[in-house]
Amino acid sequence: MPVSSPGAKKPAATLVSDYSGNARTNYLRDFLLGALPLLFCIQFLAWLTFLPNAFRGHADFRQLYSAGYILRTGHSHELYDYRLQRQIQDSLVSDDERALPFIRPAYQALLFAPLSLLPYRNAYLAFMIVNFGLLALCFALLRDNTANLRNEWWGLPVALFLVFYPIALAIMQGQDSILLIACLCAALVCLQRGRDLSAGLLVGMGLFKIQIVIPIALLFLFWRRWRFSAGFTMATFMLAAISIIITGWVQTVVFVRSLLSVGAGIDPTDPIKFPLRVTLMANLRGLIAGLFAGHITAIWIQAATALGSIFVLIWVAARVHTNAKREELFLIAVVTSVVVSYYIFIHDLAVLLIPVLLTLNRFISREYDDALSRFPKYSAALMLVAPMLVFVIPGHFYLVSLLICGFLFLLVQSCESDVIAVAAGVDFPARPEPKLKCR
Repeated sequence: MPVSSPGAKKPAATLVSDYSGNARTNYLRDFLLGALPLLFCIQFLAWLTFLPNAFRGHADFRQLYSAGYILRTGHSHELYDYRLQRQIQDSLVSDDERALPFIRPAYQALLFAPLSLLPYRNAYLAFMIVNFGLLALCFALLRDNTANLRNEWWGLPVALFLVFYPIALAIMQGQDSILLIACLCAALVCLQRGRDLSAGLLVGMGLFKIQIVIPIALLFLFWRRWRFSAGFTMATFMLAAISIIITGWVQTVVFVRSLLSVGAGIDPTDPIKFPLRVTLMANLRGLIAGLFAGHITAIWIQAATALGSIFVLIWVAARVHTNAKREELFLIAVVTSVVVSYYIFIHDLAVLLIPVLLTLNRFISREYDDALSRFPKYSAALMLVAPMLVFVIPGHFYLVSLLICGFLFLLVQSCESDVIAVAAGVDFPARPEPKLKCR
């Protein structure tokens, strides 16, 4: 075996050792570290472009701010009055062509009532600080699940948090997606500790993003995780009661109607009707609308979306064994919720950070390179950069849903393989000390 001289240059690629002691290039680590500078640069430019508009009131935070103001000033029984929302947004935020409708359960407006005491710009900055604090909390909650990433490079988990574009966009927009991620991260930790009831409660607290948490709850119900389902049900009834008390029954009905009609065109006379760019949705609905709009009617698009979503839910529920680890069930449920959600925009894709991080952490340091680890880990790495395609194909961003569906398929396949291996009593061999061959 040839031996390298002391002054010989080391190869640029990172080396790991397999069980036979042979050196092997860690392409995944090199890809992640190589992509970080580019992703940081794109994010920096996005911040420079977006912040001036956000300070002028052209951000999603305006709807949350106005809802908090309506609630604080004693108009809770008009919370879903679109004309009042527009009046408040035009007078307190900025005079815009169209106001953003508040289409969240009333209980969430309680969180933004204190911020409405501040002028809009100050409230926007305060909520940005809150979001960064919640992001730090998410990092702390997931710390034990990123040990392998830290072994590759101590700053890698933090960097992945910061370069994931949906996270940055949620903070720039003043969206509540980071709050949902915090709930989901806490729920994941509870599941790993066997506290299914608490996990269900925490997921239920995210009902302000009903289109994301409902599919998660349905899958855990299909998988007969009764304690999780009980916790979710408890949270649902509690938050529904709080919301009805805040707004009254009439406004609750208005909320349900607005939730259904926004972007769907179900009721053309509804003032809440608000046009949505469905082609910006990286989900099944966006894919069907993007591929078949102009060829079939809107009703058939809605029907195809409903049938496709039901099929995906049933397929995932049937393929994933109920004896799988709670952690794997949760990751699969989160990705499924993105695929079948009724509407989801780029900032909502922030929830994918949880399955992406845990998948990368699971596979990045494995010394063998079989299909079981190769495809899921590279698919997870692709998920990190996929949201950036909005700058490349903005009119066809719905195609990203194909990548998310592929990621979901690979997670399900990996979960099946793990269940089979455990049932057969197969375990991964003990890892010996690395023995890198000199060249």
